[in-house]
Amino acid sequence: MKVVLAGGSGLIGRALCSALLQLGHQPVVLSRSPGDALRRLPPGTRCLEWDPPRLDAWTSELAGAGAVINLAGASVGVWPWTQRRKRLLRASRLEPTRALVSAIASIPDSDRPRALVSSSGTDLYEGRDAEAATEDTPPASTFLARLCVDWEATAMAAAQHDVRVVLARTSLVVAPNAPSLRLLALPFRLFAGGPIGSGRQWMSWIDIEDAVGMIVWAMTSDTIAGPLNVSAPDPRQQAEFAKALGTAMHRPSWLRTPAWAIRLVLQDQATLALGSRRVSPAKALAAGFEFRYPRLEDSLTHLMRSEG
Repeated sequence: MKVVLAGGSGLIGRALCSALLQLGHQPVVLSRSPGDALRRLPPGTRCLEWDPPRLDAWTSELAGAGAVINLAGASVGVWPWTQRRKRLLRASRLEPTRALVSAIASIPDSDRPRALVSSSGTDLYEGRDAEAATEDTPPASTFLARLCVDWEATAMAAAQHDVRVVLARTSLVVAPNAPSLRLLALPFRLFAGGPIGSGRQWMSWIDIEDAVGMIVWAMTSDTIAGPLNVSAPDPRQQAEFAKALGTAMHRPSWLRTPAWAIRLVLQDQATLALGSRRVSPAKALAAGFEFRYPRLEDSLTHLMRSEG
């Protein structure tokens, strides 16, 4: 079937396109720079220009598509978080999502996609870690949590048009060249790695193969709707994560980076390193989804082999 991906030229999108092609589907990527995107995408992927919130030629591609996957959104890792940057983080998520929902609404019911899988993040659960957060855990009140709430509400509007909506709340992705993981690994490459801050904050993560597998599974499973924690069933406190990363890289993990230094440099963006996110993929586990890499050590070993 045809699968339309918005923001599909990023880390997860590229891996998704490869998986979809292998399964016999036809991925169509919407990109503001289709020429550049096409060079990064696997052969066999189609790429079209779009410029949300405008609805133009790309809208017709949604007609007859089996599903739409929304991955659009500027990176939260770009420093600094000025007020202008925060507005961009919101606009880059909400405007494309509104455009997709509007385009879906404009299509006759018989040609309308049956499913919309829309990105969100586990930042929604920051600090709510007395026990692992499930899809039913209430959101926090941080900037990123509020952004996730608004992003999800925008996507859920598609449900009014008889479209099954899945909100893919994605954790840190363990993958070759993943920006967040590359940043975490840099001190270890310099033999200066170790815990960040107290090291007691929780980190949730997922291997790229399981992230792709869960999104494809959610796309094709008629019984999956609403929030879905795209996260491995093995959250770790940051000191444990650092130790596992050091072991996988054959580097020591004893040099602690003090929290005050992180806050001094990153200010409110320090939440990316110091915030605590303990997440359980409760819905996926209950539905019988099988993880290829459920343990952190196995995923990191897989990563190091992939990087060769």
